[in-house]
Amino acid sequence: MTQRTYQDACGAARAMDIVGERWALLIVRELIFGPKRFGDLKAGLPKASQNVLSQRLRELEQSGIVRRVQLGPPASVHAYELTGRGQQLESTLIELSRWGAGLPAESDGEMSTDAFMLLLKALYRPPAVAPVTARLRLQVGTDAFEVEVTPSGISVARGRTGHADVTVTGAVTVLRHLMFDGTPLRSAMSAGEIEVHGDVPTAERFFQLFAAAPGGGTG
Repeated sequence: MTQRTYQDACGAARAMDIVGERWALLIVRELIFGPKRFGDLKAGLPKASQNVLSQRLRELEQSGIVRRVQLGPPASVHAYELTGRGQQLESTLIELSRWGAGLPAESDGEMSTDAFMLLLKALYRPPAVAPVTARLRLQVGTDAFEVEVTPSGISVARGRTGHADVTVTGAVTVLRHLMFDGTPLRSAMSAGEIEVHGDVPTAERFFQLFAAAPGGGTG
């Protein structure tokens, strides 16, 4: 397959020559928070066929957006990660996520863990009064993310990098309802849908720091 081109000198057109093919930007999204093995990428993009995913990875690698790396012990395996140029696309993806969150969503639409974490960065809304500073650990399956909120912004990093005020464990679907549908945290805890270890009031306040999308694209 030959990568298509718009043959247009505009910077936006040249960018779309590289990341405009279907699944290309979503592969970048899945790698924003760190390297992944092919199987993990496929799990985050279940609707992409294995052949198409392999093709897009080759194209992104040839374009200097993605590179292959070998993960160290305990599992010495090959994986994919973003290059510095690939990482520069994060701000673009955040803006696209923020814009797209206002569009109507499919009722059965899936969302990967990494897509959800990117959405946190897109829709974080620091309170105008009573500033919040907190560090949380969100545990989704085998994935852990450290999320730090401050009056000036939010940071999200994969892994267990230090102290957390509270750890919240649950599925992406439940976390989305807590953040964007007004589901009370304690109700989800009582129903066994989520586990919270640490400062529960901090977790409750955290789930109120995100702007619900008017088009329902987050729920």
